[in-house]
Amino acid sequence: MGNITNAKAITFLDIETTHLDNSKSAILSISIITDWDGGKQDVWTTKIKPKDIEMQFASKEALEVCMYSEEEWADAPSFKEVAPEIAKRLMWGPLVAHNIQFDVGHIRSVFKRYGYREAQRNERVENGNSLYKIGYPQIDTCALAYLFLPTERQNLDTLREHFEIPAGRSHSADTDAEDCRHVFYKILEFITPI
Repeated sequence: MGNITNAKAITFLDIETTHLDNSKSAILSISIITDWDGGKQDVWTTKIKPKDIEMQFASKEALEVCMYSEEEWADAPSFKEVAPEIAKRLMWGPLVAHNIQFDVGHIRSVFKRYGYREAQRNERVENGNSLYKIGYPQIDTCALAYLFLPTERQNLDTLREHFEIPAGRSHSADTDAEDCRHVFYKILEFITPI
């Protein structure tokens, strides 16, 4: 039986995308934070330069929210270049994100578009084999907030306010992942008996 207190790792994720619809979107940036059981932490964040064809389907509103500009993304790697690193980092669970279905749905869609497939139980994710695995279980801090916190809303900005996290940090993959991590541990403190 699994237990969060004896997990080998807990991985936190956030992405920013060009569209809300995962069949039309590209990932603009991703941040993955892994807390290992020995106290070590890995933090990895990158912008991702979308293909021209992907930008044809981009939502103007999504690009504005993510503060996308061609200049800022000019030297960013392509998804193809970072896909092996993303696949390597996402396999450690539990995987935690705020509104995790959004992040995982987009990641699966983009991996599929680039010729990757989800690894079966007996397959290993290795460089060059075009496989990925999404960590399990997948934990949604939005759902945890709904279940355990006295807030009327559960969006990340409301939870930032509730836990006194500085405002103005939204819609950046690195700060959203950091704040999701903070919210997750605060909710665990709230629901775990002393």
